[in-house]
Amino acid sequence: MGIISAFFVIILSLSGLVLHYGPNLNLDTQFIRSNFLLNWYDIEAPSISVSYTAESNNITHLADALYFNEQRIPGSFTELNGMVATEFGFVIATNNQLILITEDGELVEVLGNLVDIPSDIQQIGSDLNGAIFLQRSDELISIDLNTLDLSSVPEGASVAWSDIENVGLVKSEILQTNYRASLVSWERILLDIHSGRIFGTLGVILVDVMAVLFLLMAFTGIWIWSRRRS
Repeated sequence: MGIISAFFVIILSLSGLVLHYGPNLNLDTQFIRSNFLLNWYDIEAPSISVSYTAESNNITHLADALYFNEQRIPGSFTELNGMVATEFGFVIATNNQLILITEDGELVEVLGNLVDIPSDIQQIGSDLNGAIFLQRSDELISIDLNTLDLSSVPEGASVAWSDIENVGLVKSEILQTNYRASLVSWERILLDIHSGRIFGTLGVILVDVMAVLFLLMAFTGIWIWSRRRS
């Protein structure tokens, strides 16, 4: 009983100690990449929703994530409707946001309804002069990214809309692997080890049994100690 309980005491103590310093170690922002652990958690990557290309770069929507080439853009996004190149980098359109990134994929700003970006954006495009256009279901809009001024444009304007790209099998697997690796943090792993949930219901029951064993060891130890003193 002592040997078995000592083994669990070591595991629980070490995992609890590391969790105590979790915020300092940034365990909640560090994610596991082990295929064994991801498969243990039955983590499956969803299929790619859509991908667009602009100047040999692409933006891909996967579940709630956007990937510029193979780099994930911070944030959670429900839709992707195109990307166009600008003088500072690229502009990505969702149904109600414009996401500004540099040529290296670094996030500059996310523009939404606070700056009057309209909803129901269906496409984004540009003309030969670099002007940005947004297609909604009922109108065509031109936007000046410097002043954020919006203006309606008559139908028939010459606009090059963002091109949809077919993602190859190799690239699709890379993005899906990256997405899987962003779902389980080291903090989650340590919490599950500490509680026994890493082994499912059986693990939780086992930890509960060990807790009873710890109490039994403590009570019997006190009882033996008291008898020896008397």
